[in-house]
Amino acid sequence: MPAVAWALLGDPTPLMVLLGCSALALLLRQRSEWSLVTMAAAPLGLVFAMVLLATLQGPLQEVAEQIKSALPQMLTELSADVDEAALARLQALMVPLLAGLMGATHAAMTLVCLILARAWQARLFNPGGFRSEFHRLRLAPWMSIALVVLVFVGPQIDSLAMLAPIATVPLLFAGLALVHGVVGIKRLGIGPLVVMYVALIFVWQVLYPLIMFLAFIDSLFDFRSRLQPVSGPGGNDDSNGQG
Repeated sequence: MPAVAWALLGDPTPLMVLLGCSALALLLRQRSEWSLVTMAAAPLGLVFAMVLLATLQGPLQEVAEQIKSALPQMLTELSADVDEAALARLQALMVPLLAGLMGATHAAMTLVCLILARAWQARLFNPGGFRSEFHRLRLAPWMSIALVVLVFVGPQIDSLAMLAPIATVPLLFAGLALVHGVVGIKRLGIGPLVVMYVALIFVWQVLYPLIMFLAFIDSLFDFRSRLQPVSGPGGNDDSNGQG
């Protein structure tokens, strides 16, 4: 398989995403619950991070050293007041944080692949089925609370630092599902979604935490159950009713 060949050449990404997507697809088939699948992306991301940390230790260390050397100047330019002890601790955690960030990226790619596969399957055999599934995606309160704790407490504990970026992935996808669901209920068309995804590219520093916050609040109060659907014909928020 090409994925195995890439792994043997030193790039385990295709193989990890393929295996991870298969595992999540099996979980989705068994439980038919997107919240569990989305939550399962967190431990899967941790596995990815550990594999990448083991296989790419050298490159990760090189990148970490470059960031460490540039970090004091970056903090000075940002007018950030960080004492030497905090700076030294941040530099010491650079490798685990980078591994966690890469694990989170791979977990996100795995979820995107699963979402595309499920959308294409629904388009062929159950038009509109994936759309309703994704619009109902909402994390249980205990899930969102646990993820938020990891996001904020993880960087304060050396052994949990790697988990901090990984824990953001389920919150991100739950927040995206919330936006899709509200757009679908209110029949706002595809425009707001296009604006959101474009903004997520250019101002992700602001929008990413905002989407996570919305997912956390929605897990507690369930906004979509409180919204009244718009009656009559209206715009669809994706082509062929699948997004």
